[in-house]
Amino acid sequence: PQPGAAPTSPGSSSPATSGSPSRSAEVYVAVGASETVGVGAEDPATEAWPRVLHDRALPASRYVGVGVSGSTLQAALAAQLPSALAARPDVVTVWLAVNDAVAGVPVVRYERALTRLVRVLRQGGRALVLVGNVPDLWRLPAYRACLPGSRGRPVDGVSCRLPVVPTRSQVKATVRAFNAAIARVVRAQGAHLVDLARQDDLAGLTAADGFHPSTEGHREIARTFARALRRVSQ
Repeated sequence: PQPGAAPTSPGSSSPATSGSPSRSAEVYVAVGASETVGVGAEDPATEAWPRVLHDRALPASRYVGVGVSGSTLQAALAAQLPSALAARPDVVTVWLAVNDAVAGVPVVRYERALTRLVRVLRQGGRALVLVGNVPDLWRLPAYRACLPGSRGRPVDGVSCRLPVVPTRSQVKATVRAFNAAIARVVRAQGAHLVDLARQDDLAGLTAADGFHPSTEGHREIARTFARALRRVSQ
């Protein structure tokens, strides 16, 4: 992912009303990396999954996107958390794990950082925080194109660009370890898990790079977060 900050949209705001967070939220903040910025979508400004989620599930709220492409969780604590808190959000989405997993950040260090991020974002229970986990990275064309079975041929039009290619079992073990850490933090901090690891369709909804979600991939991620939001709002 290329460095760059996500656009922040002023959106619109309305007074809180009684009922579920999806109806009463005044401010929705999206914390994340390139996917949150909208990389892979045809029009990131309008088709990034947090923007789609806002438009469909939280239209009365003000949308604030603080995501930064290429961000790790530790970087987000310094660069994104202050802006997120300044917005005083009622609803926060966090999808910030893939870069850490790909970079080989130790799971113990990641878990400590995620604990701090979620605890502070919760604002003592004032905000509803939804945290996405890591999808099946070994299914992505960008990874499959690097496997010995591809014999150097592109997979779904994607050529291998990885300098080092871990085995499928290594990738699966990494994903399991990060997802277990995310689940622990979510339970301990009173947040809510958005289980992207169960979305098999995501691997087939990638952009031309075979890694980031396509426009339809962004829509599917937004739908998954919206379903989770509806469940916790009931």
